Amino acid sequence: MKKTILALCALVALNAQAQEDKGITLSGSIQSDMLVFPEDDPKIGTDYGTNKDFLTNTYAELHLQSKYVSAGARLEYMENPLPGFEKDFAGWGVPHMYLKGHFKNAELTVGDFYDQFGSGLIFRAYEERALGIDNSLRGARLAASPFKGVNLKLLAGQQREYWQDRWANDHAPLVSGVDLEVNIDAFSRKMQEKNIYLMLGVSGVAKFEEQENLMMLVNKMPC
Repeated sequence: MKKTILALCALVALNAQAQEDKGITLSGSIQSDMLVFPEDDPKIGTDYGTNKDFLTNTYAELHLQSKYVSAGARLEYMENPLPGFEKDFAGWGVPHMYLKGHFKNAELTVGDFYDQFGSGLIFRAYEERALGIDNSLRGARLAASPFKGVNLKLLAGQQREYWQDRWANDHAPLVSGVDLEVNIDAFSRKMQEKNIYLMLGVSGVAKFEEQENLMMLVNKMPC
């Protein structure tokens, strides 16, 4: 009997928040894209096998926030990923977790994080699930405002590459960087009165990657 295609997409934003007197907020979300009974068509290269009648990319997130500390984690289930995703996407686990400390003029993150410098031309770590992009860093990030109008970022970490264990993988690409932004208008009352805004920024990024990993980039990209 010829199989039929049934595509399902479910996005459940639970945002079920529980607040206590101490100002602690718990929130979460679930997103699941599913393909049920996909049809094999060798002519276009879709061959899912006899045991793959259910394909899904599922994400479940949980975040805990308070005045001084935040933490969160994301569970991903992609044992049989949707069409268009490479076979290296297959797997499941908790690839994203973080602990963040909030201080008076600074924020320190340990674990997995996203960020970008300026417009993102020299550094941008972001997630785009529909395109299969997640090049988050696992390490540490410090964002501080030591003076009025001055913003400083320092970060270092290993890039995500599919399901590799970055804690135990010494060969994962290591990225470090610094970004400095100075808002000139913050030091000039005349500019503020005339609604003139001027910002100067400088960034630097260093990436260490072994030669064998550079050769692999020709055929595949980070998850």
